[in-house]
Amino acid sequence: MSNDCYSSPRIHLDIRMLGAGVSTSTGIPDFRSAMDTVLPTGPGAWELRDNKTSRSKKAVVIDDMQKAIPSPSHMALVELQRRGILKCLISQNCDGLHLRSGMNPAHLAELHGNMNLEICKKCKARYLRDFDTDTGRLNHSTGRRCDKPECRGQLRDSIINFGENLPEDELNKAFDHAEKADVCLVLGSSLTVTPAADIPRRVAKRKKKLIIGNLQRTPLYNRATMNIHAFSDTIMQGLMERLNISIPPWILRRRVLVTCQNDSDKHKTTITIEGRDPDNAEIPFTLFESIQVIIGDRAKEEFTREPFVFEVSDKNVHPITVRLNFFGHYNEIPFELYYVNVKNVPKEEQFYLFYNPLKGEWHKTTDESDLPV
Repeated sequence: MSNDCYSSPRIHLDIRMLGAGVSTSTGIPDFRSAMDTVLPTGPGAWELRDNKTSRSKKAVVIDDMQKAIPSPSHMALVELQRRGILKCLISQNCDGLHLRSGMNPAHLAELHGNMNLEICKKCKARYLRDFDTDTGRLNHSTGRRCDKPECRGQLRDSIINFGENLPEDELNKAFDHAEKADVCLVLGSSLTVTPAADIPRRVAKRKKKLIIGNLQRTPLYNRATMNIHAFSDTIMQGLMERLNISIPPWILRRRVLVTCQNDSDKHKTTITIEGRDPDNAEIPFTLFESIQVIIGDRAKEEFTREPFVFEVSDKNVHPITVRLNFFGHYNEIPFELYYVNVKNVPKEEQFYLFYNPLKGEWHKTTDESDLPV
């Protein structure tokens, strides 16, 4: 692989991947790895089932996928997308790590859904949650309702279970990019499940470059321009070195919206605190386990359910502190908003919070590109 193949902004790099190569290094097991696999997570779930055995205690497996930290592969892909080299990332993972890593959803096709995403059955509105929405039910109902007053449709998790049809929009996006890709890099996929496996096959049929990075031989071995039998992180780290591009550290990104509405007749002000998707302000994001409001020296009032709305008297002259309590998957500390008094609360305030899990601190900014070093 030449450097020019990947460094030109004109190149349309279409990357398709599965959990074995990208998410296993974060501690999330895959489904199909053999009993003799060298993966630290051990054999795949279906392999263990077929062999009627359980996972070894020596396997390096995370106990909660919400706590998984994006791998070097995840972050390398984010950087390639930011630079315009990666045009579309096609994923069969439902662990939510691609969005969590900072991948722009406009360049992402999640064929098997996302454990953090709910979709309204009626109006198709999307809702992100900082918790697992997968109910395991056949009807996918989460028991929550659409926020829109004119809709109030049932919300469903977005997970695609075995035997269910893939989401049409995501699949169409994937095949559209397969028709344009100059290079398709497959990472950690067995390429045994269709129609997903047909995406790289289409690139090869167009006589474009198909590079497969997987520990085991795949059904498309003979169609590939190159086969690399290595861990996905090893492949991506080598590629980024060759391109002379640094892999950025992972930073947790949050967007917060504060709105304030005054009712002069009732002499009160209503303040609303909301989470929003950092890449799309129109998509609600459940970020807070609770919020606490402290006005002057009064006892703090705690709110544990959305919507987070509270009222303050217009006559109040005391300072207002709003403590945002997160779900703490990465041991995030609370973040406090401080206002001198109710008149100091802006009608609308939107900002980003970036959290460095290594330093254990938040960085507040209105610039989405102002990531802390």
